Amino acid sequence: MMEKAEHLLKDAGCYKINLQVRATNQKVIKFYESIGFTNDEVISFGKRLEVDER
Repeated sequence: MMEKAEHLLKDAGCYKINLQVRATNQKVIKFYESIGFTNDEVISFGKRLEVDER
């Protein structure tokens, strides 16, 4: 499935895939490493906002 997705993205002119995976999810990290993904050593920031439930 990932090979097909990569092929379709490349054909559409997309030459890089970025993923966000939790650092604690070692099983998924190992999977993506096994198919050629590498850690770009970047930091992803996020901020949860409180929802005003009026």
